[in-house]
Amino acid sequence: MTNKFKTAKDGFVNAINPKKDLKNLYILLVGISAAVFFVLCMIFGNAQNTSLFFSHGADFFMDCFNQIRDCAQGKEVYSERHVIYPPMANLIFLILSRFTSDTYNDTDFGMRYSWKMYGSSMILLMLLLAVCVVLMFALIFKATKRGSENSRLVFAAMATLSVPLLYMMERGNMLILCVMSLLVYAFSYNSESKFAREIGLIALAFAFSLKLYPAVFGWFLIADKRYKEAIRCVLYGIAMLILPSFFFGGPIFVVQTLYENITRWSSGSGNDLVLAMRALHFSDLQQSLVNLLIYAWILIGGACFAISPFIRPDRPWKTWTVGALTILCVPSLTGVYTWAFLLIPLIMIADRESATKKNVTYVTLMTIPFMFLPLGWVSLESLIERIFPFLDAPNISLAKIWIYVITAAFSIFVVIDTLIDLKKFFADRKAKKEVIE
Repeated sequence: MTNKFKTAKDGFVNAINPKKDLKNLYILLVGISAAVFFVLCMIFGNAQNTSLFFSHGADFFMDCFNQIRDCAQGKEVYSERHVIYPPMANLIFLILSRFTSDTYNDTDFGMRYSWKMYGSSMILLMLLLAVCVVLMFALIFKATKRGSENSRLVFAAMATLSVPLLYMMERGNMLILCVMSLLVYAFSYNSESKFAREIGLIALAFAFSLKLYPAVFGWFLIADKRYKEAIRCVLYGIAMLILPSFFFGGPIFVVQTLYENITRWSSGSGNDLVLAMRALHFSDLQQSLVNLLIYAWILIGGACFAISPFIRPDRPWKTWTVGALTILCVPSLTGVYTWAFLLIPLIMIADRESATKKNVTYVTLMTIPFMFLPLGWVSLESLIERIFPFLDAPNISLAKIWIYVITAAFSIFVVIDTLIDLKKFFADRKAKKEVIE
């Protein structure tokens, strides 16, 4: 019995060894954090598990139902509801509005939470969550290649039920379709099947039509001189912008009103970082300097992303990482659920690389925001009031501040690594030139 137990133990330890498979590092970190978080929730009670979500779940699924109400109005979604979503996203919400009650669709903003009173809304909610979970799990499992089938199943399950994706599903945010589309594009990019590669181009165009900024990942096509594919992808993207606009007044009307709405939105109360700076009594000059520094850093990240596929073409996961982090550094896009973009390079590095110190650092930094950390249990307001009672602290959870910290730290790491690889690239090219001469 002892020998059997020892054999089983050794087999288990070997199966979850990060040195054997970098996905195991993700599984260990997320799995342990989930177990600890579950125990803490059991101990403290009072629905502390909802601390993972926006407003402790008080605004449950409203990124979906708010948009359903707005898009059910047709062209008034832009002219009266002042939505800033592209037409394709609004078309999807318009379709979903056909499965909810007209009585709810016509409610004003003050009655937005009344969706819980309608069985049709509850059924739609269950169906959407089920479909999203199944599709995301299947895509992640299909994308992973390394390891046994059981380890791939565990990884796919833990990735699908990680904090960023749970947050995204709790909000009912359209970003989940964007992430799934980018997964299709990334893992069909080098497929031997021409059909699969074309589906990948359509998926990238679809991601662009939902959120616009995923278009940056089309840079891979330019860097690899796949110009014909790039042109087709652009045409797909334009079609996905123009055609849905006819459901909302046509392209000219949509462009005009969308521009006005974006201008109005950008001059509003601001993101969490702006709110924090105001609450901490930063002057207008100090706020401007911080914003200037942030956007200068975004330009640096963008430059690193642009050169990355040329200096390390055999490691696309590094380009995906710096690209995703550059997007995350944009203050209005910095968020827990946006971190789900890092799933793509996480899968790539785990499947293609060995467990060197640098690769382990990459995987660890990628994984931290996927972990179940009880940061939402304490608000920044209560923490600062205890330490600096004279400050008017913002009512923002530590979870929101934490994502800014890890984004900044990781972006610095990848920029430095890009510069190191750039130096190696020039050194290798110089060495090859000397050999030829």
